[in-house]
Amino acid sequence: MKKLIILIIVLATCITGRTQENKIYRSLQEALTNRDQVYKLNLSYTDLTELPESIIQLKKLQYLNLEGNKINVLSDVIGNVKNLRTLNLRKNNLVSLPNSLCNLQHLEVIQLSNNQINELPEFFGNLTNLGWIFMQGNHIETLPESFGNLTQLKKLDLTQNKLTHLPQNFGNLSSLQEFYIESNQLSDLPETFGNLESLEAINISNNQLSDLPETFGNLKNLEWLICKENKLDHIPETIANLSKLKLLYLNANKIGKLPKALENLTKLKDLNISGNKLSTAEKERSKQLLSNCNISFENSYYSLQKALQHKKSVDILYLSENKLTELPESIGELKNLQQLYLTDNQLKNLPKSIEKLKKLETLSLSSNRIITLPKFVGKLKNLQELNLNDNQLTSLPEAIESLKNLKTLDLSGNNLSEAEKERSKQLLPNCSIEF
Repeated sequence: MKKLIILIIVLATCITGRTQENKIYRSLQEALTNRDQVYKLNLSYTDLTELPESIIQLKKLQYLNLEGNKINVLSDVIGNVKNLRTLNLRKNNLVSLPNSLCNLQHLEVIQLSNNQINELPEFFGNLTNLGWIFMQGNHIETLPESFGNLTQLKKLDLTQNKLTHLPQNFGNLSSLQEFYIESNQLSDLPETFGNLESLEAINISNNQLSDLPETFGNLKNLEWLICKENKLDHIPETIANLSKLKLLYLNANKIGKLPKALENLTKLKDLNISGNKLSTAEKERSKQLLSNCNISFENSYYSLQKALQHKKSVDILYLSENKLTELPESIGELKNLQQLYLTDNQLKNLPKSIEKLKKLETLSLSSNRIITLPKFVGKLKNLQELNLNDNQLTSLPEAIESLKNLKTLDLSGNNLSEAEKERSKQLLPNCSIEF
């Protein structure tokens, strides 16, 4: 009986201890009253302007959430929270980090996104147990040499910073599985990049890369490669070694030809090569090389807002049936737009910036309220198809005769007189016009 009582007491103690470890305190005052039992503390969105010094009294603290506060300077005190494993400082006003941060030898996760951090401490690489780093949306220009010491790192997000290069020892990050460095200013990748053999997913879009290192072919575990909006004019032959690759996005580059070796990528299911310089013949060849792969030569969007976020890579924009009464001038920023569908809206006129869409081939304005077609439409030299049916047009501008490539024009359901119809035919003698 005595042994049973002791066993019950031991079990109760274990359960109580585990319960304490899982409890998340949301008040520093409450946490300090139980300082020896606090493992997790959430002080997010509490208008803090600095890290309270009393936090060092929480000797067992492992999880600290300070997200969404107004901290400009992180106190050196943070280096004394020795058992910390997760630190969230997202959405503060930090410009730099204290050197004492590098003393947190047990730190596994650090969230620093959406601050104004310019640089990392020189000895950031001392945090050798880090497995996850999130630093999206800062102003970081370089990574310290010690960064190569983070050999336990599994996920690294450096999206939307100002990095121009990566340190040569970046290839030492042997455990890295996911790497996101979209929207920086990288002009090249170090040759050691090929040493990252644990990598499974990479996003290096929207940089200034003109080529990928030959060592890229060493990334044998890579499944996702997203390299949109760069300056690539070719793909290294060694990419054919990426036998596990399932997704490859290369849209909005300057690629004119795909290497024949690409046919070895038997697991590739999704290839986006839109917005490049592939000829019609090369596109057909690509289909033959990758007969079991879904290849997209065109990028389609259904929201103007999203299209403007990816303006360089938009080929087709569908805005039909949106009850639009006007288009913003910003639509002229879609320099690579080839097809624009605006059917069944309430448009009465078009913004002048439309004339900037030099690559536009199809413009559908059917079922709107357009009374007059502006002269600047005549500047759309590549236009092949123009749908203006079911509007309120009574005439066409003289400038429309400049559309030498126009093949089809639908003017049915308008108010054109017979004389105007004849005039239209004379302006566009080589175009098939439907009245």
